[in-house]
Amino acid sequence: MTLPWILTGAATGLIAGPRIRASVFSRSTDHGQPPRRACAREILPDRWRWRSLLPVTGRCPSCRVRIGPYLLLAELTAGFALAVTAARASSAWELAALVWLVLLAVPLAFIDVAVHRLPDQLTAAAFGGTLGLLAVAALTAHQPSHLGRAAIGAAALACLYLALSVIRPGDMGLGDAKLAASAGAALGWTSWQVLVSGTVIAFALAAVYGGALLALHRATRTSQLPLGPFIILGTLAAIAL
Repeated sequence: MTLPWILTGAATGLIAGPRIRASVFSRSTDHGQPPRRACAREILPDRWRWRSLLPVTGRCPSCRVRIGPYLLLAELTAGFALAVTAARASSAWELAALVWLVLLAVPLAFIDVAVHRLPDQLTAAAFGGTLGLLAVAALTAHQPSHLGRAAIGAAALACLYLALSVIRPGDMGLGDAKLAASAGAALGWTSWQVLVSGTVIAFALAAVYGGALLALHRATRTSQLPLGPFIILGTLAAIAL
């Protein structure tokens, strides 16, 4: 894609930031708990209901307590990710699929860091939208082999993470396998080599991060790490290379 598309992608990420923040705030709850609608510090939470946008300051509009990602972090993350995908996409429909994935993957990463959970609503929407838009891209470009590779990549990567969650249930969960399906579709669409590279990069980054935490005595060998951000980073890095 050309420079205008890259700049448009970056701008889209910045604009989507407040909505991403609201999603992170709302869904950063423990398993089985309903989405949050008001700040826990608010004395009378029923006086205002949570709106669909959260200021870039990440602070409650009422009590000013920080309740979301740090200042501009969500905006810059989404903007950078969308700029990278815009630079690598080869068609408008492929770009649409990657944009859809990024706009759902960014809040998933922040939620996973916050509560070690990947909500089903977001992982299901990410997979359905990504695969659906890739199907349109395949039909319009007459590339059925790309769609087949995307479907196989999604199934293969999801099965890999599912198997690992059964073998090591304390290290990863079903949410990781569900997110891996979307990542596998995007990676498989590009090529088999990119699929392998994205998977290896994700595990390598997670290993480096875990090793650093152990060295700094901030985690133990039994500590559970949020793998969602590394799945997303591995996917983005493999697509960018």
